[in-house]
Amino acid sequence: MEQTTGSSTRPRNRTIVVALLAGLVVLLLLFPGSGFMSQPPECYSMFGYVVPCDAWVAWAAGGATAGVVGLALWMIDRRR
Repeated sequence: MEQTTGSSTRPRNRTIVVALLAGLVVLLLLFPGSGFMSQPPECYSMFGYVVPCDAWVAWAAGGATAGVVGLALWMIDRRR
């Protein structure tokens, strides 16, 4: 009979929540809140600094951050 260890192959709920919150923070920091139609166009975040005008960049960075943070936390949990 096989013995089971404390580490499972599925991530814990805390890992999922932390990864999603990290992705949400990056999304909010990079999302363009307003812009000016100059040449080249300038877009600003909700906090007043310059960000890329394409919203897909913010979504992609948020998703990538959530994935990387989730994977890193999951790997740390598996080592214990």
